[in-house]
Amino acid sequence: MPAEHLVTLVKYNQWANEKICSFINDAGEKIADTELVSSFPTIRKTLFHLWDAQVIWMKRLRGESSNTWPSHHFNGSIKEATEMLLENSADYIRFAVALTDVSHKKIVEFKSLDGTTYQNTAEEIIMHVMNHCTFHRGQLITMLRSAGFNAVGSTDLIRYYRSK
Repeated sequence: MPAEHLVTLVKYNQWANEKICSFINDAGEKIADTELVSSFPTIRKTLFHLWDAQVIWMKRLRGESSNTWPSHHFNGSIKEATEMLLENSADYIRFAVALTDVSHKKIVEFKSLDGTTYQNTAEEIIMHVMNHCTFHRGQLITMLRSAGFNAVGSTDLIRYYRSK
């Protein structure tokens, strides 16, 4: 039996990422590259950070360590980047559905990008990634509005529950 709360969170993450990716694609390449004040200087770089983090943490969940950011070698369009993020988001659903009520508590050992070794449970890692994504999606919505693209909606968890 999978850890149901984790399955709910990763499904919400997929739903919310689909929404934010739709907003970004509708806004277009020019807005994606507009310099703004935030944790990252553009919507594109913020999106890449979200994607990079999801990829790196999924590798860690699978027992692999990464020493580079996946987006560093990516030269595609913003649409292609959103597709990569959404595919990785779907990986989290597949991973969480396969967890049992015991395996989500399994200790995962991994190395950070700088080589430091850490240990966390699969559940802690998934909770961290979902929280991290929520934080940066909020930034992306603010950045889109700051760049003049106001056709954004809510990616709040309660909206996800209501959409079901």
